[in-house]
Amino acid sequence: MASDSIKTRAADVYKKPLKYERQYVENFIIVWLDLVCETNNDVTKTIKEKLQVITNDVEIFDDSNACIDYITNLKNEHVLFVVPNSINQCILTIVQDLCAVSALYILCSSEATNNEKWSEPIRKLNGLFNNINELIKQIQSDIRRFEHELIGSENIDTSNISFPSSRNFNKQECSFMYSQLLKDIFLKFQDNSTSELVEYCRTIYADNPFQLAMINEFECDYQENKAIWWYTRDSFLYKMINKALRIQHVETLYNMRTFIRHLHQQLIQLSPINDKTRSISILHLYRGQRMSIGEFEKLKNNEGGLLSVSNFLSTSVSLEVALVYAGESDNETIATVFELRLNLDDKTNSSFACIEQFSQFGEDEHEWLFSMGTVFRIGDIELLNNIWHIHLTLTNDQDETIEKLTIHMSRIIQIQRPNPVVPLCRLFARMGKYHKAIELCQKNVKSINEWEMEATLNDTLALMHADEEDEDLALHYHQQALDIVAEHVDTNDPLLASYHNNVAISCSVVGQDERAIEHYQMAINLELKAPQPDYTNIAYSYDSMGCILHYCFEKYDEAINCYERALQLMLVHLPSTHPDIFSLYNSMANTYEKQNKMDNALDALYKSLDVQHKSLECRPHDLAQTYRHIAEIYEKQKKFKEAFEWLNKCHEIEVSCPPPEDLHLDNINLDTLFDKFFRSDNTL
Repeated sequence: MASDSIKTRAADVYKKPLKYERQYVENFIIVWLDLVCETNNDVTKTIKEKLQVITNDVEIFDDSNACIDYITNLKNEHVLFVVPNSINQCILTIVQDLCAVSALYILCSSEATNNEKWSEPIRKLNGLFNNINELIKQIQSDIRRFEHELIGSENIDTSNISFPSSRNFNKQECSFMYSQLLKDIFLKFQDNSTSELVEYCRTIYADNPFQLAMINEFECDYQENKAIWWYTRDSFLYKMINKALRIQHVETLYNMRTFIRHLHQQLIQLSPINDKTRSISILHLYRGQRMSIGEFEKLKNNEGGLLSVSNFLSTSVSLEVALVYAGESDNETIATVFELRLNLDDKTNSSFACIEQFSQFGEDEHEWLFSMGTVFRIGDIELLNNIWHIHLTLTNDQDETIEKLTIHMSRIIQIQRPNPVVPLCRLFARMGKYHKAIELCQKNVKSINEWEMEATLNDTLALMHADEEDEDLALHYHQQALDIVAEHVDTNDPLLASYHNNVAISCSVVGQDERAIEHYQMAINLELKAPQPDYTNIAYSYDSMGCILHYCFEKYDEAINCYERALQLMLVHLPSTHPDIFSLYNSMANTYEKQNKMDNALDALYKSLDVQHKSLECRPHDLAQTYRHIAEIYEKQKKFKEAFEWLNKCHEIEVSCPPPEDLHLDNINLDTLFDKFFRSDNTL
């Protein structure tokens, strides 16, 4: 009966409509608050149409509470806030402190454009204007500057990068890795049709006559060799593509995949690296921009680390042009110039080219454009004439940890599959974009091997339900995915390994422990038959089996055997300071303790401590827990002096960052140990 109930619930999932939030495909929204205007009259509609030439989303409010609520609920958008000079200053005082608001504008109803009305200075105020045309001109200029400053970048401290196990990969917050994988997948698509992009844009810009006309022009005139020309044009394409890459908006990126690939390929064709007739080997480029104090401090603290830029990046051979964009520092922003030194003789996966002959801007800005996903090494950062100069070099020598992380994830999402839709769906699911992954699976289920898409769809549904803590339904979908693949591939095909591993994880969560061990073992056996086995995955499977054998079956010898196999692989295939290594040592100590092998347990705990002291990812309470465990072992060995010393170290950590429920317990333990120590050594 339970199985029937799960099947019924599973069937209902297919019928459940997918929920969509309103889409803002551009970075900026103009919010107009006028408490006495009529939001639907002809004058207001005319103003809205004029503003929509600048940005698609224009919201007009006549209620201040509704207006502020709207702004507060925005997630990734930036607001340009317009009000008449009749507005009450208390509203501006509230609005100027909202994170989403980038600038405020006051439209005056008279010739007076002074600031005498306001009792206090207004932060973020970009001007008072007598007429709408002056206001529009200023907003247009500001948006161009703000757009330039919005780049999707990640500072990557290569000494402290996380390397999650397959058990929690869908929770990984490493947007750098996702950006690289999205790029790799999109470049695998071969279709050249832009019809999906046109249809998508018409839906988004349905109420914008200006952009609809441009979309029609794009549909009629676009050619693959004009991708750069269209990208540099002040149109929907530039605004959409860079925001989508910056925030990883998967639906927009999927619909723009053909244009993204064409733009990338045109940059490859124009790249000086491929020019055998070039006369230079070293190229110097510059990019000026203002950045927030917080962003700058992160960059400054990561000298020697990596800077990954997710979107297309504009630079110039002219330092003078860069200095104009850098502007001046103020209380909230820092004026910076990126100085790029490129060795054109080095091999690199990055694509960049001079685009001035193809650009709408012509030769004025001497523009060079980098493709998405470019990675730079951060060099010296120095202050010259009140502007911070950040030295970057193009790098292809990615940190070993990052490379292993990306390879590991590539295998999980099956990036090697001939049709890129499969890994794209799997990546969307791992990113937590479940509904988009499901929609993409359902859309393509008839267009490629049906069984591959069905398996991917079931895997996606399993991840979604696991995220919702409906583990029975997660197991149901993981098993269905495995059954589908098993029907269509050889029994020894390594492709089955990840599906067995997923079933094993779900079985373990719902308490089907014997079944979990069987599937873990099958996953290991299949992975070992792969041309290039994923030894990291194998290590995690052994680790999981060890936990089950210890805690569910009390088979301690077998558990230690699994832990030792996992450890051998982790020491070879993970960084030496990886947190899963010290976690594994702690697990081994627990098992040795159950076997009454206290010296072995202490040896494992000291090795765990050695890794923790070297690891930047070790939290104070990880150390405290290990200290406490060492103290407990010494207490069992009646070595009370050593136990007291180690528990005191634990106590010191938990005093400095206390977990309230644990702190009192440790005080009791210290008192108890002190009594035992005193009785055993009255010389204290």
